[in-house]
Amino acid sequence: MTLTTDGGAIDPALAVVTGAASGVGRAAAEALVARGTAVVAVDLGAASAGLDGAGVDWVRGDVAEDATWEAVAAACARCDPRGPGALVACAGTIVVRPFLETGLDDFRRLFEVNVLGVVRGMQALLPGMVARGGGAVAVVCSVDSFIVEQEMSAYATSKAALLHAVRSAALEHARDGVRINAVCPGAIETPLLQRHFDQLEDPAAARAAMARRTPVGRILEPREVAEALCFLVGPGASGLSGAAITVDGGLTTAAEYDHPPRAA
Repeated sequence: MTLTTDGGAIDPALAVVTGAASGVGRAAAEALVARGTAVVAVDLGAASAGLDGAGVDWVRGDVAEDATWEAVAAACARCDPRGPGALVACAGTIVVRPFLETGLDDFRRLFEVNVLGVVRGMQALLPGMVARGGGAVAVVCSVDSFIVEQEMSAYATSKAALLHAVRSAALEHARDGVRINAVCPGAIETPLLQRHFDQLEDPAAARAAMARRTPVGRILEPREVAEALCFLVGPGASGLSGAAITVDGGLTTAAEYDHPPRAA
């Protein structure tokens, strides 16, 4: 994040986006590039078609490994010697399994990716933002940071921990000019959500039920979350620090929702 002469924030010249090969991460990278921001895209998978041109530098690696963040730092130095003005952390994984069948290795892996993958990223990039006098971090948490769902104990636990990591970092670096915030999506049409459905007995029925219990009546699109992430790293969010914005189609506004039938 760079600053104008009067101290106002402008869109970052360079942003790091994790989980950029698909889903929300890809949508966020596309939206940032469309705004004129150069992107260092990070993912386990190969570069996505349409995001392999000018303005995008790919790093292939696991966010849970220090070597990946060393490669990210090198890529950022090639793109802009000042370093990135923003981190948009979208990488994540999920396990859908009853609590008593969820092993400690499941919990460890989800914490390594969903929590420590973001912590590693912040610890790698925040020093540069602090040194330059400003920056922004937007992290994909989940509505499961607040509530829990059946057979998703490891995922919900990791996302709750992640939100507290975001808020802890935000509290400590607000006076440094670095804003750190979270977006908490509900059901979003991503490979991660499909993986969730695929682990259930009747994926089609689960998908229909998810859309039905969401007040807007549908599963949201990745771009709808990406717009919130771009807002958080842009100038319009200058007053937000430690915030958690829900993008869930109204899912968490009620304890239970059942759309009433309308009269013909």
